[in-house]
Amino acid sequence: MRPWLPNLILASTLALTVACNRKSEAAIQAEEAAKSAEAKVAQLEQQLAEAKSGKAGGEDADTVQHLTKSQVKALERQVTDAKKRALVKKQEALTLAQAPAPQEASKPVVVEVPVGTKLEISLARELSTEKDQAGDAWEGTLASDVVQDGKLVWSAGSSARGVITQSAAAGRLSNGQGALGIRLTEIAGVGIDADTHVVVATAKGERNAKYIGGGAALGALIGILSDKKNKNDHALGGAALGAAAGTALAAGTADTVIRIPATKPVAFSLTAPERVTLRK
Repeated sequence: MRPWLPNLILASTLALTVACNRKSEAAIQAEEAAKSAEAKVAQLEQQLAEAKSGKAGGEDADTVQHLTKSQVKALERQVTDAKKRALVKKQEALTLAQAPAPQEASKPVVVEVPVGTKLEISLARELSTEKDQAGDAWEGTLASDVVQDGKLVWSAGSSARGVITQSAAAGRLSNGQGALGIRLTEIAGVGIDADTHVVVATAKGERNAKYIGGGAALGALIGILSDKKNKNDHALGGAALGAAAGTALAAGTADTVIRIPATKPVAFSLTAPERVTLRK
């Protein structure tokens, strides 16, 4: 045996081992992403089951029934989309697990984007109670970069997707009010938990926009719209993240159509932390 052959074999073995380890790290991250996607599906299915069970309460039964039906449609859309994303993540994990070790592999970097992170979304078009119904999907793009710990997580222009959670023209509900709600559910193909931007209106032209957080969205909205004593924000019980200041709401007009224009980005916030895998 040539004297240099054992060293060559050892070097090749070490190189292969390092490559395998690097691939394993990527595969592990992919598996974790797949598990996270499955967990989101389960979470949404639980929310859907609760909405269908009719647990939400309120003083105005007709309003509660309308809002609950709309929420069910919205959650059904979210479950369908979440299942598609989970399937993609599962296939990515399987592909990485079965792929041969690359000669050089960059270690994936995992960044946790915290609760409260702002996400400004430019809508692809105006949304309105005239054209959009609960359960419909809407699309847009990220208006500004999202940076965490000095790392670019999502760049401006990344695709954004969401669902119409409520759509009832002003005067449509039994108490004379109406609401148009939209929730952000996806950035750059990543399923996220974000708050709901909702515009509440009356047939007299009064407009009031709020952000309602997470799974409390339905109960908070029912509290606002079914409150006969007009407590409004007090019914939110801390679920509102803030007023949607600066939104063009056409206040003072008698137009019963509620609109969210595409002329200015809509700001959302994460209501749960999101782990995002970055690759160099």
